[in-house]
Amino acid sequence: MKPWPVRAVALIIFIALACVPAVTASYGGYSVAPGGAGAVQGQPQDPVPISFFDLTLREMLIAVALSFCPVLAYPVEIFFYLKLLAALGYRKVGQNAILWNRNRREIFACIAANPGVRFTALERMTGIKEGTLKYHLLILEAKRRIVSFGSGRSLRYFENNGRYSELEKKVFFHLQNPTTRRILEILAASPEVSRKDIAGIVGIAGPSITWHTRRLTGDGIISTSKKGKAVRYTFCPAGLNVFRQFTGEGAGASSGSADSRMSWREQSSKHNP
Repeated sequence: MKPWPVRAVALIIFIALACVPAVTASYGGYSVAPGGAGAVQGQPQDPVPISFFDLTLREMLIAVALSFCPVLAYPVEIFFYLKLLAALGYRKVGQNAILWNRNRREIFACIAANPGVRFTALERMTGIKEGTLKYHLLILEAKRRIVSFGSGRSLRYFENNGRYSELEKKVFFHLQNPTTRRILEILAASPEVSRKDIAGIVGIAGPSITWHTRRLTGDGIISTSKKGKAVRYTFCPAGLNVFRQFTGEGAGASSGSADSRMSWREQSSKHNP
């Protein structure tokens, strides 16, 4: 379709405007009549002046600020706005006042008494609703009173007072899994165990053993070595010390003594004749 020429468009607009009737105002006078049902009865009252001290605190501060500089009125308004937010419950929690709240104090005490506790367990032990519990956990973690370890459903909470190192948190985290715990017990009793031996004792498939040991290796708790085609696992010294600390096993039971090795050999031979 060929576009219309500019002149044709301008002519159409001019004709359309010319056809619009002009609105003019003419002087015809005006009259004044009461707007209501009747005239206001009684004598009009003059405004009653009030003193400065009859004003509210907010009005006093704004008046003083305006007397010096109009810009100073804005900080005063912001101050009262923040006071309103505080009255509605939005307030900054100080480091010293972090445990003044009863629910928060109960949550913190529960975490201190049960290191590595999960969210669902906290909810059950404290009886606090999910939304409220999440809020208080965020406050405690933001103020660095607690730390969380893990992710998703495996998230666990610890008291953040330097009591637990990163390695201790990782070992404690893995001890909560029964299969991983059993693997660590085997490694503590018998160093350099192969995947086949562990699978025979625990009673699960080799790929499942690999999944557990890969997580332990990634966290620096155990190490792997290869002898021929067999992969063998060994407890790292630091990881072994933390394992003993949490499980209460003595050095004799964890150092691979003759009795411990014989017990493991007997279990392995039963599952792998």
